[in-house]
This record gives sequence, C-alpha cells and structure tokens, in this order.
Amino acid sequence: MYMIALSFLLIGVCLGGVAGQGVTVGYTLYVSFFYPFRVLYNIHVTVSDQSGHVVGQGTSYDGSILIIPVRTESLAIALTASASGYASGALTYYYATSPAYWPISGTSTVPVQSNGGDYWVTVILS
Repeated sequence: MYMIALSFLLIGVCLGGVAGQGVTVGYTLYVSFFYPFRVLYNIHVTVSDQSGHVVGQGTSYDGSILIIPVRTESLAIALTASASGYASGALTYYYATSPAYWPISGTSTVPVQSNGGDYWVTVILS
C-alpha cells in the first residue's frame, strides 16, 4: 500500500512540473526607427501583446536597429512596439554650445503567427 502511494507521489512530482507549464512561443522582433533627423538618443522600446501585457523591452542608445527576443505562453495575435526617447537637430552635435533635445515617441503594431518567428517593424517617431 505504501509503495503504491509512494509511486503515485513520485510520478506526480516528476510530471507535475511539466504539466504545469504552458506552451512557450518565441518571436524575434527587429525594431527600426524613422525620424527626419537621424540624431536619436536613448530610444526605449516596450513590446506588448494584444491584451496589453508587456512581453519584452530593449533600449537603443543611438537610434540603430534593436533586436528584442520575445517569449510568451499566451496566444499572441499582434505585437505592439512602443518607443520613446530623445532627438536633436542634424548639425547640433557639431556646435560648440549644448545641443537642444526634445522628446519623441511612437507606436507600431505588427500581426504575428501563433507559431512564432521573426518580424520586422518600423516605428515612426514624432
């Protein structure tokens, strides 16, 4: 009797962790930015799914392309990249005075497949 109870307990412990996990889907989101002046600073990107849950984050310090790996256990239909940061004029870097910075932000949504994959999105900043 004890051996049967112990065997069920052992099987439950071994399979309980596996049964409790959901299906993990992986996405790779390549985020680029569009702004008329190409001098961008500290662009922080937050990636969320269609229900608003944050599933990934990243920061591009110079406005170059950003690669964000996303893992989610819920079904994702679309991923939304919200970006915010700072911009300056095209030639302000070369002036002796301190350049003028202003805040910029933008949002872009890309539809995704349920089995994961690589997706490219361009966030138009304003």
